[in-house]
Amino acid sequence: MESMAADSIQANSNSQHITASTIKLRNTLWGQVASRHRLDPYILYAVALVESANSDDYATITPWPWALNKSGKSIISTTKQEAQHVLLKTLTEGNRHIDIGLMQINLYWHGHKVDKPEQLLNPVTNLEIGANILAEAIQSSPTNLELGIGRYHSWQSAQSAVQYGQRVIAVANQIRTLI
Repeated sequence: MESMAADSIQANSNSQHITASTIKLRNTLWGQVASRHRLDPYILYAVALVESANSDDYATITPWPWALNKSGKSIISTTKQEAQHVLLKTLTEGNRHIDIGLMQINLYWHGHKVDKPEQLLNPVTNLEIGANILAEAIQSSPTNLELGIGRYHSWQSAQSAVQYGQRVIAVANQIRTLI
């Protein structure tokens, strides 16, 4: 049984294209994690891309495992060690309002899901936690996929959430044409 996100995307797209695309991601980490959380792998990848995109040249863009967002300031560390240094410095300053990794997991709201904050710099751990948060957000709005996806980013403003959800769906649909 496919997730609501996958069902909604299929309703708005060519199902043969979706099937071929889904096969391309199925055996990747994205596909495996998405399957465990009953998510569309393209939606999961799109959230990561919207949250932590890094473009080291004009030809590629990718979710970035060492991305941090500290008080609204994006920090794209080049190594895990650099990201860990920034994270630990931020914690030493008493600031737990920092988004971490591929899925930009907010330490203040979701830090209890790991034993130590630096575990969120592990891409697999980060992706699993992000997928869980995304699945819960989508389930919170079973009749409005855009709002559900958007709640990954914002629970306080329905308008902001829907705009975010629309952006993620648009990115997911673009990714489908490429992968």
